[in-house]
Amino acid sequence: MFIKKKADNAVVGVVTAILLIGVIVAVVSLVQTIYIPKIMEQREAEHMDKVAEQFTYLTSVIDGQAADRTKNMPVATSITLGSKELPYMLSIKAFGTLEILDSARLINVTLTNGTMKTFPVGVITYSSMNGYFLDQSYFYEAGAMIVSQSEGNLMMIRPSFFVDYDSPDLLNISFNVVNISSVGQKTIASGFGTYPIQTEFYSISSNVTFTNVSDITFTTPLSNAWSVFINQSLRAADPNLDSILTDTGQAVVLDFSSLSKVNIILKIIDIRAQIGPGWVEQPD
Repeated sequence: MFIKKKADNAVVGVVTAILLIGVIVAVVSLVQTIYIPKIMEQREAEHMDKVAEQFTYLTSVIDGQAADRTKNMPVATSITLGSKELPYMLSIKAFGTLEILDSARLINVTLTNGTMKTFPVGVITYSSMNGYFLDQSYFYEAGAMIVSQSEGNLMMIRPSFFVDYDSPDLLNISFNVVNISSVGQKTIASGFGTYPIQTEFYSISSNVTFTNVSDITFTTPLSNAWSVFINQSLRAADPNLDSILTDTGQAVVLDFSSLSKVNIILKIIDIRAQIGPGWVEQPD
């Protein structure tokens, strides 16, 4: 009987240890599958908000440089590409890519005599590679800041675009376009760290008034954001003007064939940019 009691105690100890291990595993699994994703999703959402703030600041810096027009004074703006994983439990990092895209967009102005003028526009882009939160992209494009998700895109900061309509005789559209061009080979950075993007005013490459314009086309994959903004600007000048706008999904087209006379005042402001520390001078 004495030996049997020892055996029973040993079995109870083993069972207790197994139960404790099972409880620990269950708790760890619960935390890993439910709470860790929620924590990481919140961290990545906060990171997206931070990038939005940084891009807002970048936009204000470039707008200030375009207005001040002081050459040879680059200004650095830091962009945080991603976020680290948790120091405990199992999680993954969030990554991002910051890039300068030269001549990625096109503005075409067509006159009534058939002459077409084309202006390439460079942009600055940030794209996230999140593990838990919805991926987002931010763009500085032609003076506007735009956020894009899988469901669509929205303009967060408007460009310098004005509509003046003296119905039915004359429509004046003034558009100050910021063109981003890269300097050297520093055009892209990927990872999860913080990288500076440096920008400086370079020149006013074009400042011209086009008279007797038949149409203007802005080619961009973010056409929804532009069409909503331009449509609002047109309707503010006259509710009937929204009929001249067409969104093709890859371009916004303003057809002026129904109007008597249209003038486009187009100013192209060239801003040079590079990613990373240390400004690389390029010959003019």
